[in-house]
Amino acid sequence: MKATKSRTMTMIDDALEQVVKASGATPELLLSDEGMACVMRLVSDLFGNWHGCPVKRCRRARRCKGPDMICQLGGVSRAEASPEEIADVNARMKQIAEWYLERRGVW
Repeated sequence: MKATKSRTMTMIDDALEQVVKASGATPELLLSDEGMACVMRLVSDLFGNWHGCPVKRCRRARRCKGPDMICQLGGVSRAEASPEEIADVNARMKQIAEWYLERRGVW
């Protein structure tokens, strides 16, 4: 049975390819904390999470601008979220970013 890519995976692969070409990113850079944050924001942008993000600068820029993936908490503001919730959602998004990078053969 032939495996096919979903539309979402194709979009993410294409966006990652553009980021790598535009920035000249090396695997080491993509696996660094800055690179992971960039991939996490990219995934968040592709899914349009900024629409419901409680962070004003994200909505103003119409893309993810935050260091925290607070938009994944479903409209909870940074002040209302506990540090544990923020750490959990950031860890989950980092796992997703690592999975996408692994699929692309970065490591």
